[in-house]
Amino acid sequence: MGADLLIPLVNQNMTNPETCPPKATFVKMEVRHWLREALGYPVLTSYTKAIDVGGVFTPGGCLSNTVPLLAAREKCFPGSCWTGIPVLPRKIRVLVPDMAENYSICSAMATMSLGEENIIPVPVDAEVHIDQEALKRIIDQEGNLGNTIMACIAYAGDPTYLRIDDLHGLSQILQEKNIWFHVDACNGSQLAFSERHHHKLRGIKKVDSITVDRQQAMLIPCDCSLVLFREPSTQASLSTDSDSTSNAQWSFGGTGPLAGSRAFNSLKIWSSIKSHGKNSMGRMIEDRLELTNAIQLEVQHRPSLILLGGTDINSCMFVYVPANLEKVNQLNLHIQDIIHRERVYYIYGFPLQNCPHGRFIEPGKTVFVLRTLNGNPQSTMDNVRGLLNRIEYLGLVLLTDRQYICIGDTAGSSANRLQRAERKLSQKLYDLFDNNDFAVVVYGSSALQNNAILSNIDLMIFAHSAESSKIQKVVSIFRSVMETEGILIDFEIPLHRRLLVTFEFASQAAESGPPLDETGHVSSISNTSEYLSSDEMLRRLAFKVLTTPNKIIAATTGGTNRLNGLEMTAARK
Repeated sequence: MGADLLIPLVNQNMTNPETCPPKATFVKMEVRHWLREALGYPVLTSYTKAIDVGGVFTPGGCLSNTVPLLAAREKCFPGSCWTGIPVLPRKIRVLVPDMAENYSICSAMATMSLGEENIIPVPVDAEVHIDQEALKRIIDQEGNLGNTIMACIAYAGDPTYLRIDDLHGLSQILQEKNIWFHVDACNGSQLAFSERHHHKLRGIKKVDSITVDRQQAMLIPCDCSLVLFREPSTQASLSTDSDSTSNAQWSFGGTGPLAGSRAFNSLKIWSSIKSHGKNSMGRMIEDRLELTNAIQLEVQHRPSLILLGGTDINSCMFVYVPANLEKVNQLNLHIQDIIHRERVYYIYGFPLQNCPHGRFIEPGKTVFVLRTLNGNPQSTMDNVRGLLNRIEYLGLVLLTDRQYICIGDTAGSSANRLQRAERKLSQKLYDLFDNNDFAVVVYGSSALQNNAILSNIDLMIFAHSAESSKIQKVVSIFRSVMETEGILIDFEIPLHRRLLVTFEFASQAAESGPPLDETGHVSSISNTSEYLSSDEMLRRLAFKVLTTPNKIIAATTGGTNRLNGLEMTAARK
C-alpha cells in the first residue's frame, strides 16, 4: 500500500530513461526476473538491455491476455504488425476451454478485429480440464477446413472453479502442432511461491506465454498485471520503432504494445516480495489453501449446503438447500443480498451456467451460487463458521417466510403432505371424470422425486372436453385439497385457465411449440393479467408440461396413451 502511495509522488516514466533515472527500470526488470524464475522460465545471469527480460507490464488481466495473442499472431504471420494479416480474419481460430466465457479473450479478439465468432470452444472433462482427444480432433478438423489456429488458451486457475488444467499434457500436444500456447495464470501463478503446491503448475514452464495478475493473489492494489514470454526474443517482435519513443538500452518505451508512457507500478510487487520474502509469501499461500480445504469440509458436513466442484487453489463454491432451481436461485440471491446489507460478512455470488450436480442440478441449467475467495490472511475458521451459520439461518427463515414445503429423501411430514394431497386429488378426479379418458399430471418442483422444495403444487388435467361447469368443479376440488393440506395456491395464472385443457388444445400446443421472436428465440412472457389469461400463455404452459419432468397421478389407459403421444410430438419441436 505504501508503494502505491509513493508511485505518483515519484512520477517515474518508464518510457524514457534519459529524462528519468533508470533505477526504476532495474526494479521492474528484477520483478520480471523473480516471477520468471518462480514459474520456471529461463532467466539470464545478467542483462544488457531492458527488452531481454521477456515480459510486459499492463494495467490488468484483460490487456495481459491480449498481448500474447498479438505475439501468437506474429508467430503465425511474421511481420503482420507491419504488413497486416495476409489471410481473411474469419480463417483464424483461437481455441479456449468450453466453460465460463473469459471476457478478456473475447475483448482481445474484438480489439484485434479477428472476431469473437472465431473463438472455438474445446470440450472439458469433469475436472474442468481440456479434453485432449477432443483438442487433437478439433485441430485436425480446422486444418482440413483451411483455417489457421493462432493460439490455444488454458487456465491455471479458471475464473469459476479455480481449477488448473493439465498444462504438461497440453504443451506436448501444442508443441507438436506448432500452436502458440498461452496460459491465463491470474489466479494460479501464486502457487509458484509455494513449495507444497508448486507441483500443480507442472508444465507451465513449457508454455509460450503466461498472464500473471499479482493484484488478485498477492494483496497488491490495482492495477498490477503482466504477461511473461518463455522466449524473451518474442517481445522484440512486438516492439515499435518511432522517433518520438526512446529505444535506448534501458527504455521500455517501444517494448510493449498498446501502451506508451508507463507508471512505476512494478514497485508494488517489488515492495511486497522484498517486505514478505518469497518463503513468507509461500507460507501465506499455503495457509490460504489450508483454510480453503477446511471450508470445503465444513460445507460438506452441513446437510443444507451443497459443495459445487472442487478447487486447486483458494475458492469454495456452494449453494444453500438442494431444491427446485428457480426457487433455490431466489433463495441464494436473497441470502447474499441480506448478508451484504448487514455488512458483517461478505460472500460472492453469481449465476453459473452448466453446473451439473447429481442430486438436483440438471446439465444445462443455471444456478446462482455462493463462493468464498480465500485470500485474506486475517480470515479464520471461526469467521467462516459464523458466515455459514448465518447463511443457514437466513435460508431457514426465508423458507419459512415463503411457506415453501421441503420434500426430502425420507418419508417425513412434508413428503406425507404431498402424498396425501396427490391421493385426495386422484380419488376426487377419478369420480369427476367417471369413464371418460383423462390424465392428471403434476409438474415443476412437485414432480421431482428427491430433494425438492415447493410452495405450491403445479397441476394440469388433460381431457376430451373442458366445459365451464367441469372447470368450476376441478377448481373447487383443487382449492379444497390445497386448503385442507395447508399448501399454497399460485394464482398468477388463473386456476380456471390452467387446470383443465382439452387433448385437442394440447395437441395444438405440441405442434406449434413456444412462440418465437424475430431472432428465432423463445419470446419473453408478459406479466400482464391479460397475457397470463390468454390462449397463447395456456399453449406455452401446456407445451412446458409436455416437455419437462412430470408425474401422472391419475389417468385412464386411453388418457395415458394420448398423453404419451402428445409428449412425443412436443419433444420433436
